[in-house]
Amino acid sequence: MKALMNCGLLVSVLLLTTLLILSGCKKDKEDPIKKKYVWAVGSADSTGYGTIYFSDNGGDHWVRQGEGAASIQGVNLFDVWAVDENTVWAVGDNNVIIKTMDGGITWNRIAAPSKRSEVELTSISIINATNIWISGSGGTVYNSKDGGNSWNSVHSDVLVNNYLQGIHAIDPNIVYVTGGPTMTSTGFIARTIDAGITWDSIVPANNFNKNRWIGVTSSNASNIVIYGGRSHYIYSTDGGHSWTNDSIEGTGGTGGADINCLKMLDSQTWWGAFDYDGIFETKDAGDNWLSQGSAPGPKGMWLFGIDYYDHQLCVIVGESSMSNTGKIIKTANGGQLWELKLETHAQMHKVSFIK
Repeated sequence: MKALMNCGLLVSVLLLTTLLILSGCKKDKEDPIKKKYVWAVGSADSTGYGTIYFSDNGGDHWVRQGEGAASIQGVNLFDVWAVDENTVWAVGDNNVIIKTMDGGITWNRIAAPSKRSEVELTSISIINATNIWISGSGGTVYNSKDGGNSWNSVHSDVLVNNYLQGIHAIDPNIVYVTGGPTMTSTGFIARTIDAGITWDSIVPANNFNKNRWIGVTSSNASNIVIYGGRSHYIYSTDGGHSWTNDSIEGTGGTGGADINCLKMLDSQTWWGAFDYDGIFETKDAGDNWLSQGSAPGPKGMWLFGIDYYDHQLCVIVGESSMSNTGKIIKTANGGQLWELKLETHAQMHKVSFIK
């Protein structure tokens, strides 16, 4: 009897061990390493088509996508969002929304909820792959809750007559827009906490709206940064209940270079693309900023877009202030060395790794 009990115990242990091993293998299968796919978009070039470039190796080599596609003929593309390795969205002027579901082999135009062809769609933000927010000129905000199958055009007296250059969804309910009143250089910020039903403007202290706001970024629901002209930014550590004004010195230009794009890797580490080929990073939530030198390649460029794969791998795109040219640069060591990867005959606006 004792031998039978020991045998049964041994079998139980072996079964448990097997289950644990299988469970571990299943977990590994469910959590694959994210591919280093990255897309960059820009203006229409001499071909007459909006510019889309794709890299499958973290930005080392780039190939053109969409050339000849009717969906982007004559379209300047301003922002891009890669949901996964197959699904990518981009927006541009002429009220254009495009999408690929095959990694960029084909790009199809998605009908916008408004028929105003003069609208420039400047920014896109997506939550949970299916909740899509888009902003643009004339106070335009679009939202889809079902992956783009149906759309709602958001109407609010708070937003009207503002050029909404940036939009950022914290979650399906909390969304920020930034920009400024049309034909002015002053700033405007608004937020909804009920998925766009109502909007409230945010007015920073000490006339910090004197400079146009360009975009919003966050690391979580609590830590949010709103950034813009002349190196000015405001940040919140309590989910937007209170805001602190700040700016970065020594970025160049009269009064400071514009912060054109800023990404938060975590609550402490922020990486930014600036005018005048400037690249800056903080690792202590803005207490200290470190210049990573002037971007390589053609000089005199505004760096308009930045996105990261991790704390080491990052890609930046930019455009010339004088001609329809641009560049794509990358670092693989956290900004110690930046390399020019592509010169373009189009102004490059934004870049996106798989989210």
